[in-house]
Amino acid sequence: MKKLISLLVIMCMLAALAACGEKPQPTTQPTEGKAPSTSEAPQDPTDETTAPSQPDPTETTGAPEPVTETLEAQLWTLEYDPAVWTIDEDYFNDMEGWSQVFMIIPDGDDGYLVNVEIDVSIEGPASFRSRLESLGFDAYRYAVEQSYELTPVGGVDCLVHEGEYWGEACVRYFERVEEASATVYIEICGDVEDPQVARLLEGLTFRLEDIGNQDAPWPWEGVPFMSEDRSFTMGGITVDSWWAPFDEPITTFETFDHSVTMAGDRVYVLTDGELREYRFQGDALIWQDTVMEDAWIDALQSTADGRMWSSGFGEDLDVWQDGQVIASYQGCDNVSMHPSGDWGISWFSGPDVQKVVFSDGSANFISMCFPQVSVISHLIVDEDYIYVCGYAADDSGHKVFLYDEDGFLLDVLGDENGESLGSITFMGQIPGGFMGIDSNLQELVFWAEDGTHLGTIDHDQLFETDYPWICDATWMDDGRILLIMTDERPDQSATELVAFMLSVSK
Repeated sequence: MKKLISLLVIMCMLAALAACGEKPQPTTQPTEGKAPSTSEAPQDPTDETTAPSQPDPTETTGAPEPVTETLEAQLWTLEYDPAVWTIDEDYFNDMEGWSQVFMIIPDGDDGYLVNVEIDVSIEGPASFRSRLESLGFDAYRYAVEQSYELTPVGGVDCLVHEGEYWGEACVRYFERVEEASATVYIEICGDVEDPQVARLLEGLTFRLEDIGNQDAPWPWEGVPFMSEDRSFTMGGITVDSWWAPFDEPITTFETFDHSVTMAGDRVYVLTDGELREYRFQGDALIWQDTVMEDAWIDALQSTADGRMWSSGFGEDLDVWQDGQVIASYQGCDNVSMHPSGDWGISWFSGPDVQKVVFSDGSANFISMCFPQVSVISHLIVDEDYIYVCGYAADDSGHKVFLYDEDGFLLDVLGDENGESLGSITFMGQIPGGFMGIDSNLQELVFWAEDGTHLGTIDHDQLFETDYPWICDATWMDDGRILLIMTDERPDQSATELVAFMLSVSK
């Protein structure tokens, strides 16, 4: 009996040992292929032709998953690989209505392989519409015809522009999300084909709330500028104003850099890189021709003989007669001509200028200096004076310095306290004194012949404008002044270039 019990115990122990030595079955299914059936006969583990291959734990089974970090901003979320991308905290801006970051893939030598900007702003549509134009997209085809292909990025379907920036490849994604009043902009420069760029964009998600915004009308939908004739008297000086409408409204995204001059019966307008010729029909300006496209010039002047002079920094000084260039001179910057056409002043921004004297088809340069001025913002020449408008060397602000032809200082004009003005863009003689146009303060400024400040007339007393910048002005043959200015339409559909004529009497 004891032997039988001992035998049973030994058999149980052997069974338990066999169970402990059995290999466990896998608890997950393979990621590819068919799962093995439990009804299939077991394979001989010694048969190398049928035994399943086992991975060698010493071999690499694949690249490790990249470690990502999340950059949270108010208007977007970005998942990125910090081992690849570098963010300078000085270039991460996140505040109400604006989220922006700059990030790079370093090249290991204080430079970068790829440079990326992500920018989202809650704002009006002006900057987006300006970018449309500057990057060569037609606003009407975009907004009405919807003929441009869009690419989804971060949940927003974006326009794509491929080009160059300072000699390196550049891709831009941008869009206007109207209901959120948001402008989305992404710029990628450098090695734009780097796979890390696509991975970065995949980790971007815009966070834009639909607030029911409706943008201002497009320019072709808006109401063009209009104004009535006006007259205003100040201190015995009367100024009459007439609106001079262009036959087709000129809308622009450029506030400052427009110029006008009148040579004979031709009115030349420089706007958005185009030199256009107009002529008056009544008080209206009627387009005649686009004289020059891609005009890299800054200023227009005319002389009493009916010639027009165009100039700009680093550009030739061209002389025009009847719409054709009849002479060119090199070595000039912006040139302000004396009405005789015999000489002018070539200037840029510093006090050192050149007097250009024309004789027998050649230009002779004479160095001059206006030491009382540290920065020149505008320079005008008339029959009797060189008006240098700029910042005083003694740090007393923006003033008008009157010099004679030889550069001798005659007078200095300031505000009612003899102190700083805003920004004078035109000067000229009127009965009993001088008149200037202060574009920064949007007013006409008057001085007596001895330099005494007489007073000012505000823009809205003459022009029915909101917040204009008076870009330029020129004398007309009948003694009136033709000036052009930019101002935003009341419906905010566009900034428009508008023209007025002024008559000043005393």
